Amino acid sequence: MAKVDRLLNIVAALQASTVPLTADELRARVPGYEDQSDDTFRRTFERDKDDLRSAGVPVETVVVEHLEQPKAGYRIRRDRYELPDPGLTPEELASLHLAATSVRLEGIPYDEVDDALRKLGGVTGSEPAESAPLSAVAAPAALSTLFEAVLDHRQVRFAYGSEERHLEPHRLQYEQGRWYVSGHDVDRDATRSFRLDRIAGPVETGEPGAFEPPADLPGVRLRPWELGDGPATTAHVLLEETVAGPVLAEDPDLVVAERRDDGSVVVELQVRSAAGLRSFVLSHLERAELLDPPALREDLVGWLQAFVGDAA
Repeated sequence: MAKVDRLLNIVAALQASTVPLTADELRARVPGYEDQSDDTFRRTFERDKDDLRSAGVPVETVVVEHLEQPKAGYRIRRDRYELPDPGLTPEELASLHLAATSVRLEGIPYDEVDDALRKLGGVTGSEPAESAPLSAVAAPAALSTLFEAVLDHRQVRFAYGSEERHLEPHRLQYEQGRWYVSGHDVDRDATRSFRLDRIAGPVETGEPGAFEPPADLPGVRLRPWELGDGPATTAHVLLEETVAGPVLAEDPDLVVAERRDDGSVVVELQVRSAAGLRSFVLSHLERAELLDPPALREDLVGWLQAFVGDAA
């Protein structure tokens, strides 16, 4: 955090000054440099400039002529750094304010939300007691790191289950009460989606600009049998030829465990929701059969018997 604070203070000092500042002037104004030796300061300052520029902050180097001996100075021009007015209408700003105050992202202080709305051209005030949020959205530990990785096109590495995954993240998505990251799985050379709350440990990021995301960004594919918590149970479902083609065309990443001579296929599913599995199997009526495991077959049969009994 000391480095982050120092970088933010450099940006603040350069924005607040009406003239370029030399390295020595920044050393005197920015907390964190005061106890460093000359050599350490020069190395640290060079790294800080590189980090700011790689993050997209336009730190310009100019010659300061008014000194007895001209020196290099640094500035950040507001027209290159600040966002232009997006031109939102009062109705659009009101909608943003309503959304931001009705649903909160846990871990984001209200004053940061207030500041963001103000930068977009809105007028907000202190949070009134009666405007308590109607709902709150959990923010997994990996969310901020992955958000930056998506913006900067950085490849990421993380532990997922018992495997290490390497992903080019293309988009973040909130669906059915969960955060997902979707992108190109480098190891499998395919599009994959991952639930953020199932990522174990920290997310490591690579260099910015490591990949170019596709123009058409596919979102997460939510499979009803996977929408649950706890360990997954492997199940096999037999699909007749008439439905196998459309199912695999809609979800080409399904694992096909067996292809039979009559054109039917057996797909292998990782089940965390018995209700979701029932919905998938029964949506294909007699053209789909749950083969195993026995516990899930019994659950399906019991549900059908109860349904028939209630209908009678």
